[in-house]
Amino acid sequence: MIQRLRFKFVLVNMGIVTILLCTILGLVFYFTSAQLEMESIRMMEDIASRPFQLDAPGEPGPDVRLPFFTLQVGPHGELMSADGGYYDLSDGDLLSGLVATAAASPQRLGVISEYELRYYRVDAPASQRLVFADISSERATLEGLRTTCLLIGGLSFFAFLWVSILLSKWAVRPVELAWKQQRRFVAAASHELKTPLTVIMTNAEL
Repeated sequence: MIQRLRFKFVLVNMGIVTILLCTILGLVFYFTSAQLEMESIRMMEDIASRPFQLDAPGEPGPDVRLPFFTLQVGPHGELMSADGGYYDLSDGDLLSGLVATAAASPQRLGVISEYELRYYRVDAPASQRLVFADISSERATLEGLRTTCLLIGGLSFFAFLWVSILLSKWAVRPVELAWKQQRRFVAAASHELKTPLTVIMTNAEL
C-alpha cells in the first residue's frame, strides 16, 4: 500500500513537471523562431521598399544582417537585373528557376527549402522585384536551440524525478507511521484477547 501511494505521488508530480517543461521550452522555441523570422521578413521588406537606393553596390543598409540578393523581373517573366554582394549571380538557369518558383506562388512571402532561401515578392504593373534572403543560419540557430531545449528538458526531468522520489518518502512517512501503529495495535489487542477468549471458550465447553 505504501509503495503504491509513493508511486502515485511520483507519477502525479512528474506529470505536472513534464507538462510545465514542455510548455516553457516549447514557448521559448516558438518565440525565438518567430523573432528570427520576423527580423528576416522586416529586413526583406526594407530592402524591397528601397529599389533605387544609392548605397555602394554590394553593401547592405544599416538594418540588413543576413546574406541576400535581389532580382528585377520584367512583365513577361524575363530576368532584367540581379544585385547582391553575397552570392554569385552568374548562373542564369538557377536564377530563372528561383524566379519561376517565386512567381508561381500565390503568396508574396515564402521559403524555397531546397536552397534554404526565403523570398519576398513585390508586384508592380510593369515588373516584379524579388528579394531572397539566406535562412541557413536561422535554421542552424533553431536546430541548436532545439538540441539545447531537449538537453535541458531531459536533465530537468531526471532532476525532478530524483527530487520527487525523495519527497515521496517524506510525504508518505506519516501514513506509513500510522499504518505501522495500527498493525502493532491490532497485534497487541489480539494477543491480549487471546487468554480471556480461551478461558471463556473453556468454560463454555464445560
